[in-house]
Amino acid sequence: MIIFVQVPDFYAAVEQADQPAEPGRPLVVGGDPHKGGTVTSAGPGARRAGVAPGMASREALALCPDAELRPTRLRRYREVAGELRAILRGASERLEPEGLEHTYLEAPEGRDPLALAAELCVQIKAETGLRAVAGLGPTRFVAHLAGRHAGPEGVRLVTEEELRGFLADFPVTEIWGLGPVTAEKLADAGARTIGDLQALPLAELEAAVGNRNAASFRELALGGDRRPLRPLAPIKSLSRETTLEAPSGDLRSLGEDIGRLALRVGELLQRERRAARTVSVAVRFIDGERMTRTQTLEVPVSRSPEIAEVALQLLGRTQAGVRQVRRLRLQVSNLCRPETPREPRQLRLF
Repeated sequence: MIIFVQVPDFYAAVEQADQPAEPGRPLVVGGDPHKGGTVTSAGPGARRAGVAPGMASREALALCPDAELRPTRLRRYREVAGELRAILRGASERLEPEGLEHTYLEAPEGRDPLALAAELCVQIKAETGLRAVAGLGPTRFVAHLAGRHAGPEGVRLVTEEELRGFLADFPVTEIWGLGPVTAEKLADAGARTIGDLQALPLAELEAAVGNRNAASFRELALGGDRRPLRPLAPIKSLSRETTLEAPSGDLRSLGEDIGRLALRVGELLQRERRAARTVSVAVRFIDGERMTRTQTLEVPVSRSPEIAEVALQLLGRTQAGVRQVRRLRLQVSNLCRPETPREPRQLRLF
């Protein structure tokens, strides 16, 4: 059983969570309407007014004059997407992201997929303030449709026995890769819904869309496409580095730089819910020579102060302070799950 998890209208949802719009005011994310900007995301209120991604921002504001238009902040959305993936990775190592807001995953052996999906939606809401929905099905396509049409409960399961009936009422344009032009050809052949396409003789389907497309569309319509997930490779290391504004031989100043790198690396570890057994510090001197010092620890570290303490010891084992340093790099590797409980964290409920 494949689980599909998404945050609907992701960009707009992140904007709303970060800075709520005025009550009742629709939210649109996109480019400047005076510079030919387009809509990248729209909240529920704007969508009800007919606003859709890809539409010109000028047109969107004409349809929804009360909408608040905010600029796209890709860096922030990538950061939140990383938080979402970390939450999902904490539940299963077998996950396959699709874009920033969509992820497919499989429940670990022994876990009930439906219960896991519901728990993940609750956890995402609590930790990020975002509403997630989930769909479960025997294939990616079915799970994807179940998630997009999860209903008010936010989680929808489609079993093997329900598969064809579930798909039957959707328009053929829901099939991946089937656009409006092809839909018109299928309508001429009498197939407006996926159920119609399921019943259409293969010869008529091939005559309408060609042999290659016919096979692909029919496979999806019948609940085929049983390809396994392509999971993300496990994270092996995390690092941050900085180039100094001016070469420095001041060990105290370099130590402060290491502290700032440790803070950023620690934040990454916390986000990924990982600890590190190995810490490395690399310095590049003004003449281009590099020097690296590494230490493997008996007890894994995950907090910035712990990482900084080890990193400062490693920095002291280089020639920093004697030679001019141009660049610093801090890396943690040999990652594992934290062995000790993390400090209590105040969850966001609203």
